[in-house]
Amino acid sequence: MENRNIIDRHPVLHKIYHDSFLSGLLHFVKQAAIFVKYKYRAAIQYLLSVPRELGFKDSRFLPLKTYKDKYKGKRCFITCTGPSLTISDLEMLEGEYVFGMNSIALIHDKTSWKPDFYGIQDSCVFHKLKDNIFSTDNGVIFAPYSYRKKYNTPSSWIYWHMCGAYHLYEMIYPMKYFAKYSNDCYTRIYDGYTITYSIIQLATYMGFDEIYLLGADCSYMGKKQHFIETGHYDPGFMHAGDRLYASYRVAKEYAEKNNIKIFNATRGGCLELFQRVKLEEIIAKQEKNKTYQ
Repeated sequence: MENRNIIDRHPVLHKIYHDSFLSGLLHFVKQAAIFVKYKYRAAIQYLLSVPRELGFKDSRFLPLKTYKDKYKGKRCFITCTGPSLTISDLEMLEGEYVFGMNSIALIHDKTSWKPDFYGIQDSCVFHKLKDNIFSTDNGVIFAPYSYRKKYNTPSSWIYWHMCGAYHLYEMIYPMKYFAKYSNDCYTRIYDGYTITYSIIQLATYMGFDEIYLLGADCSYMGKKQHFIETGHYDPGFMHAGDRLYASYRVAKEYAEKNNIKIFNATRGGCLELFQRVKLEEIIAKQEKNKTYQ
């Protein structure tokens, strides 16, 4: 009941909206209001990032700028949290630059492995994992700056400016998903329905030119939906694959135009957009890894 909107909670309003001669007009007004609301929010988010784009310094995001091209010519692994991921896979990544995310913070009592970098942006997931994130070593943590204000997260975290409202009004147009890609994470990062997309933007900004996705199953239809379940389930999971593909296509286009290679090292899953590779074969080739000179 709590999740129903005000129209559906009140029988009279529900009848007027759905069953009266005003239904068509009211529906149009509602959809137009949603469109304007998110267009306005998207414009504000973008305008707040423009001064950095014009060269003005912003102390909130300067730590992020120090990572620009820091790992140029290296490779990295992005460990998504799909059900195919295993702890043994993670332990194979010693000697590699690795980004973790979300429920990766739950494995530290099961292995000595830890990521070099860690990203989180979903508030619901953060609330379920914050105790684990604060009490374990997850490497350098990246998050939207809103976390610093809303949750008083540590100043040692690296923060980015999130532009996410630009596609939220798509609720008016079901199944029409799209994304934008940022080539300057100091200025802004565009939301793409998943923390993985934000991390891909970070990885290319940091100079990595070979990116391997691991545990990117891109499907949430089985009984097990994550590497380690957190108890958070997105009601839009049935369309998650479509949303992810919309973002990944944009990431692939950016990569191809900038001589960056993105591969899928996931065991199984349904993400066929990126070339499939075998994790063991990539690990055996040490060129571009953390230890290669």
